[in-house]
Amino acid sequence: MRWWSYLLIGVGGYLIFLLSEMPAQHVLGWALADKGRLPFNYATMKGSLWRGKMEAINYKGTPIDKLKWRFTPSSLLLGRVGFDLKLHYLNHRLYGHLARNLGGEIRLQDITGQLPASLITDLADLGQIAVAGDVELDMNHLAIEAERIASAEGEIRWLNPALVRPFNVKESNLKAEVTTDDNGTIRVKINDLDGATSVDGELNLTTDGNYDLNGAIKPGAGSDPGLSSALKAVAKSQPDGSYQIKFSGRL
Repeated sequence: MRWWSYLLIGVGGYLIFLLSEMPAQHVLGWALADKGRLPFNYATMKGSLWRGKMEAINYKGTPIDKLKWRFTPSSLLLGRVGFDLKLHYLNHRLYGHLARNLGGEIRLQDITGQLPASLITDLADLGQIAVAGDVELDMNHLAIEAERIASAEGEIRWLNPALVRPFNVKESNLKAEVTTDDNGTIRVKINDLDGATSVDGELNLTTDGNYDLNGAIKPGAGSDPGLSSALKAVAKSQPDGSYQIKFSGRL
């Protein structure tokens, strides 16, 4: 082997050593920061590139207990900086893989676990809407570009769902199947999981941020008595006892 081959191996090993000892805040700052700033605050950060954790995270006023990560060198082969993540929130856990490419796209893959529905609505900043229950995620991927969801695929289940505000209604479990078509439109098919209330709807989100929601909700004999009253305020009843839901707008 020529001398320069040994030199390249030595330089490569030295660079890997430097990266492995680089403080965690510098690595995550490059991987996740927008204009030099992370999208959240935290109290402490420990570890290095390979493995570390943040504690007492605060995202737009919403507290999150702890985030652990492990660097995945194989992501570099695809031109990305990637991490396996584990999020702690009270007694809930969420797992996934996060990567950012040189173009700025953030991609979450293999997202599994549970989070309180209330935490998700707080993070999404939905204003006067408050919910309860647990959200179970089984997502193949979720891609974010320019602070919007570019594509998504997987399944979401809302267990023991309840609307707390503006109405107080409890209902049966729901399932949402998420896909993205060839035009980039994200389609979310929503159905009940054999509950007293029949739910059949679809939410479509286009690449330019427009959305439309169409569906039908039919209360059954075991449905929350307050459900019909709540539906009458936002939908028109049909002869078969169902309520047609139709909303559209722009995010």
